[in-house]
Amino acid sequence: MKIVISVAAIVILSVVFTFANSATPGKIVFPEDQLQSSLENELQDGRWELVMFWATYCHICKKDFKKLGTFIEDNPEISLTIVGVVIDGLEEQEQTQALVKKHKLDYTHLITDYDRANIVYQEESGSQLRGTPSYLLYNPQNKLVAFNTNAIDIDALEIYVYE
Repeated sequence: MKIVISVAAIVILSVVFTFANSATPGKIVFPEDQLQSSLENELQDGRWELVMFWATYCHICKKDFKKLGTFIEDNPEISLTIVGVVIDGLEEQEQTQALVKKHKLDYTHLITDYDRANIVYQEESGSQLRGTPSYLLYNPQNKLVAFNTNAIDIDALEIYVYE
């Protein structure tokens, strides 16, 4: 009986430990001039991918962090991954790390500057990056299906991912 309890306790602790680790902040990557290839490396076949261009000074971005977190929590059946593209450049590296930790943003964030982010955004969408937040949405086949240069519209996001 003691062995069963010990094994059960180990299983419970490992589940708790795994859950706690999954809530830790995401990794921060410094792609330098390779933003496009770094972004492509983050996109996964078989999942919806939402690329969020954001900045540390953007108040709407911080609201969108919460909206997206709630959306993902409320819809666990959707395979949706977020990739952050931070346009502040390396100068705001510490601020970026603090915000990722504070908001528990447990996905990858690529730090770059506005000019490099704009090139990628234009190549992908055909539209200029006007500011933050801005989004690129890829379907599970890694095809761009939508882009937005404003706050996230959760209702519109649902229409795409539940089609």
